[in-house]
Amino acid sequence: MDVPYRPKRLLLTYDDAGGKCARVVARMQRMLEDRAFVVTATPLSGAPTDLSGFDGVVLGTPLGLRGTGVSTALLDWVGRAEGLDERRVAIFSVSWGLGSAGLQDLRARLAELGVEVVAEHAYWLARPDDGNHLLPAECMIRIR
Repeated sequence: MDVPYRPKRLLLTYDDAGGKCARVVARMQRMLEDRAFVVTATPLSGAPTDLSGFDGVVLGTPLGLRGTGVSTALLDWVGRAEGLDERRVAIFSVSWGLGSAGLQDLRARLAELGVEVVAEHAYWLARPDDGNHLLPAECMIRIR
């Protein structure tokens, strides 16, 4: 008996303050859709907090110059998101610096809420294409 294929639905949401995350989101969305995900991409201001319609969530935060300082708006949204701990979650950061301390901090904060992070990537604005395939590829493996 053939089982019909059902594409996985992803919510790709990010803090759009300063426009950093928006500089990588369109390309990331295309790469995820090329991997057969159905992607809803939206800044946090328009993101649903009821996650029952999604199989996975990709969260993005802009970081400070030294790669630190997780977005307060993102942390507030995470606190309101219903069912985030029941979804597979990938995280990314975008900054002018090369540090990844912000991603480690975000991962730790999500772990406190019982959220498992299955993939992460730090985008560097000076070279946003470097490794830009890594997060979509990890999602394809770990959110499927």
